[in-house]
Amino acid sequence: MTDFIFDIILSINNFINTYYIFSFIIYFIFSIVFFMFSLPGGLIVLMGSGFFFGFLNGFLINITSISLGSLIFITFSNNLFKKLFNKAYNKYSKKISGYISSSSYEYLILIRLVVGPPLIFQNLCISLLDISKTKILISSVIGFSPSMFIFSYSGNHASNIIQLKEFTLSKLISFEILLVLIFLIILTLLKIFFKK
Repeated sequence: MTDFIFDIILSINNFINTYYIFSFIIYFIFSIVFFMFSLPGGLIVLMGSGFFFGFLNGFLINITSISLGSLIFITFSNNLFKKLFNKAYNKYSKKISGYISSSSYEYLILIRLVVGPPLIFQNLCISLLDISKTKILISSVIGFSPSMFIFSYSGNHASNIIQLKEFTLSKLISFEILLVLIFLIILTLLKIFFKK
């Protein structure tokens, strides 16, 4: 069964190498649509871009598609909440937005830095806020960058099919990477704390 999967991966890789620009555009559009719906299984898509297109191109696909896809999802959800639950939305949105207004970038970046919660949960939480689309996009790019760096690098590292057979999730999440993410989260929290 695993040989069958590796044969499929090799066939896809050969197609991408033959029609690189076409494949790049299709994968990029697919990624935006995938993250626009905040579907589960994003790790496969994120690592796949590094695997098939290399580290730098994979990183560009990842950071752009997840940021734009999330922005589209947030905008749609925000409008839907306003139409369906207008009174409740306005009441709670103003309360929460007023609370975080002095440090909105930091809070938004912090939401994106935390790797645990699913993307749909992050996007739904952000869609409840009354924050400009520019802030959401900028904070998403900054907050997602460390994770996208890691996933693109891991996908690129696994591009050798022999390494892929030996590749485990524990190689993706090393102690050093977790320390860097924790450090970034602590810095952001300290900035929020001292700003108030």
